Amino acid sequence: MNNFKINIKGQVNTVSLPAYKALWPLFETIVNSIQSLEDSFNAENGEITIIANRTSERQLDLKGKEEITPFYEFEVIDNGNGSNDTNYDSFLEAYSSLKIEKGCKGIGRFLWLKAFSSVHIKSVFKLKNEWYKREFDFTADKGIEPENNTAITDERNFLTRVKLTNFAYKYKTKAPISLELLGRKIIEHCLLYFLKIDCKMKCARDIG
Repeated sequence: MNNFKINIKGQVNTVSLPAYKALWPLFETIVNSIQSLEDSFNAENGEITIIANRTSERQLDLKGKEEITPFYEFEVIDNGNGSNDTNYDSFLEAYSSLKIEKGCKGIGRFLWLKAFSSVHIKSVFKLKNEWYKREFDFTADKGIEPENNTAITDERNFLTRVKLTNFAYKYKTKAPISLELLGRKIIEHCLLYFLKIDCKMKCARDIG
């Protein structure tokens, strides 16, 4: 039995994320979705949806013109394999080697908490002809809540939704404000993946 524990807040503090890399946690989430689709039953019909939310409050400049407010929250939704037992166990292990052949270092989830105060994950997956739902919050202070987060569900479609919430000021002020530029940055970062697999990406939605 492995009795090692990890202090999540301490681990987050050791992760370097310069302000100019503000979008890297979002990129990490999108790449996770792409990789989940690569080996899934839905590989040929894979879909990734990105939702970008702004604050509802609008600001006026000195000329009285309404200014666009920064994004404060992102959601990435896919229909890949989801948070099955193998993937969830890997999530619980710092520096997991599960996807090392894909070039992953196993620290992406700590990047999330470097730039966002909390992450909410919901995943519906299939195991031995039974459908399960796993849903939990992930924060630096409390880790995973609840720990017992798996239940049989009536939902019958693969779904993983990752919501990155409360973008830290240091990073959101350095991230693109326009939806067009945000989309361009995502395509630039993930271009090799888009060329390699037939993955449908719906255009990002700007809410707020």
